[in-house]
Amino acid sequence: MRGTYDVPPPGRYEGPYKERRRRSGYALYDSLGITREDSEGRMRQAFENYRLFGAPHVAIVTSEAQLGPYGYVDCGAYVANFLLAAESLGVATIAQASIANFSNVVRAHFDIPAERHVVCGISFGYADTEHPVNAFRTERATIAEAIEFRGFGD
Repeated sequence: MRGTYDVPPPGRYEGPYKERRRRSGYALYDSLGITREDSEGRMRQAFENYRLFGAPHVAIVTSEAQLGPYGYVDCGAYVANFLLAAESLGVATIAQASIANFSNVVRAHFDIPAERHVVCGISFGYADTEHPVNAFRTERATIAEAIEFRGFGD
């Protein structure tokens, strides 16, 4: 079945977003011993998104379609708090936008009404601490790169 989006992904990544995405992908594959030339290995790892990385549970995050981007912002706040709450209880999580590539399939499987947009999933469970991917961490932008502080009147 061909996938469809409720929330369109970026057309393309530019500038620092493109570079961060590439570095993150290469570092992830490197942590798993997958070389750039190993297209089968990269594909196999990409499919782990749709196996929920082996997690026993998934929360499907949806928003009322009529809310548009405002609903997606609210979902982002919900996802952030879910991840933090789970972490505080020792539960590993991963937010997954990839399942939104197949919103139609997710909607059909979970009987989600058409007036709700599939935003993302959150896979969760107890981490396999021996698996090399669980030691992998992405680089983070600095505060100065991510936030511009201004006072009123600036």
